[in-house]
Amino acid sequence: MEDSIIIAEQRDRGLQSKALRDIINGSIAGAIGKTIEYPFDTIKVRLQTQDSKLFPTTWSCIQYTYKNEGIMRGFFQGIGSPVFGASLENAVLFFSYNQCAALLEKHTEFSQLQQIITSGAFAGSCASLVLTPVELIKCKLQVSNLQNAAKGETRPTQIIPTIKAVLKERGLLGLWQGQSGTFLRESFGGCAWFATYELLKEYLKSTHKDGSDVYTWELLASGASAGLTYNASIFPVDTLKSMMQTEQIGLIDCAKKIFAKSGISGFYRGLGITLARAVPANAAVFYTYESLSKMSF
Repeated sequence: MEDSIIIAEQRDRGLQSKALRDIINGSIAGAIGKTIEYPFDTIKVRLQTQDSKLFPTTWSCIQYTYKNEGIMRGFFQGIGSPVFGASLENAVLFFSYNQCAALLEKHTEFSQLQQIITSGAFAGSCASLVLTPVELIKCKLQVSNLQNAAKGETRPTQIIPTIKAVLKERGLLGLWQGQSGTFLRESFGGCAWFATYELLKEYLKSTHKDGSDVYTWELLASGASAGLTYNASIFPVDTLKSMMQTEQIGLIDCAKKIFAKSGISGFYRGLGITLARAVPANAAVFYTYESLSKMSF
C-alpha cells in the first residue's frame, strides 16, 4: 500500500515537473522566435492595414519604413509587448497541447492524428485569450507612426500610453478587441501548426534505418514547415484580425471593407513577407523547445 502511494506521488511530481518545463521551455522559445520575426511582422501589419496606394508592394513598404523611421523606431516599434506575449503564448501553447494530448491518450481511443488535431485546436484556443490584448497593442504601435503622419493625429507610440488609451476609450474589455478573429486564427492554426510539425518530424524519423533520433536539420525543417502551413492556412483571418484591432470595427464589417476595396487579393496582402518570416522564426521556436526539453534541470 505504501509503495503504491509513493509511486503515485512520484508520478504526480513527474507530471508537475513536465508541465513546468513545458511552460519555461515554451516561453524561452517564443521570445526567441518573436525577436527573429518581428521586423517582418511590422511590414506585414502595415501591408494588411494601410491603403495599397501608400504601399503598392512589400518592397515599397520596407523602403518607406527604413527611410522615414529607421530600424529600431520603424521595424522594431513596440517589440516589448509582443516578446512578452510570445513568451506567454508559447508557454500556454506547449503546456495546453501536451496536457490535452496526455488526457486524450489516457481517456480516449483517438488515433495519433485525432489527438494532434484536437490538442492543437485546444492549445490555440487557450493561447488566443493571451494573444488578443498583446496583439492589439502590437498592431496599434506598428501603425501609430503612419497614422500620426497621415492624419495629423497624436496616437501614443509607447506601450504603456497605448494601453492607457485603449482602457480610456473602450474599458478593460477593449483590450480583447478582435478576440473573435484571434480565436478563429489560433484554433484552426493550432491544428495546422502542431499537425505539420509532429507528422513531418515522425516521418523523417521513420526514414532512419538505424532507429536514431531526428537530426537537427530535420527539427528545423519540421518547424519551418509548420510555420508555413500555419500562416498560409489562416492568413485571411489574420488580415481581418489586424484591421479589427487598428480600425476598431467588427469582423463582418472588416471583411466587407477589404473585399470592396481590393477584392480577394486584399485578404492576402503581406502574405509573401509573412511566409518569409515563418521559416526562421518557427524553426527557431521548435528547435529551441526540443533542445531545452532534452536538458535535465
